Amino acid sequence: MTTASAQSIRHGYGTLEFELVAGRTVVSRAEAYNPLKWLVPRRSTPAAWAYSTTFGGGMVAGDQIEMQVGVRPGASAVLTTQSSTKVYRSDSGAECLQILGATVDEGSLMVVTPDPVTCFTGARYNQKQIIRLHPEATLVYVDWLTSGRRARGECWAFSRYRTRLDLYRAGERYLTDSLLLDPDDGPLDSPFRMGTFHCFAMMVMCGPQAQEAVASLLTEVEDQAIHPGNEVVDSVSSLKDGAIWRIAGQTTELVARRLKSRLEFLTPILGESPWYRKW
Repeated sequence: MTTASAQSIRHGYGTLEFELVAGRTVVSRAEAYNPLKWLVPRRSTPAAWAYSTTFGGGMVAGDQIEMQVGVRPGASAVLTTQSSTKVYRSDSGAECLQILGATVDEGSLMVVTPDPVTCFTGARYNQKQIIRLHPEATLVYVDWLTSGRRARGECWAFSRYRTRLDLYRAGERYLTDSLLLDPDDGPLDSPFRMGTFHCFAMMVMCGPQAQEAVASLLTEVEDQAIHPGNEVVDSVSSLKDGAIWRIAGQTTELVARRLKSRLEFLTPILGESPWYRKW
């Protein structure tokens, strides 16, 4: 879906603009159309926060949401969610589609830290993110999902899950990361696929303001051993002035703790933890 077509339809379309004003970042524009909704609290911090949510608390079959975000020069923005993204059952076979397009300008910082996606039995979900970075911009991006509603006996019981991230720096492709989970390729809960793990996360960090955190991540994770039966396993790969980190955990809470600890370096920059009062 292009921006032009989304604006003509309006349904599920939203825009956000973050700007630096008098030394603090403010949300200068926030526009959303049902079922998308923005929550923009006022905080006495250098950064500005915006929470995306949906009327009804989740996505139903056929829902399409497109978010276009601009982080202007020198601004610091946190884009997160009010709660986990719930994707409800699709009896018709129609998928839910969520698109994020973002432009991050010179000297700015964009932190994307949503709660995990939770797909119900029979759900079909497709997520696309296209982020364009200035060479002097910094990005911290988290994408994660759970196995489903385990308390209700739902474990990797969704029909299809797909996510793709495309990053560009200075107009050139920097990273493409894609994940497809489809039971047609074999049972998702088999020992050779998800096994005992119920939460997966991927984090990308790059840019000037993340360099110390990237160096620490590469040093600590590259040297650690993985043993059979570990409750949490992770791996890291280096990028040009960045890193991509993957985590698998037996519970969502275990993965959340790892992510929260790793992102503590952002607290003095943002004025608060990106998951303040969460996890």
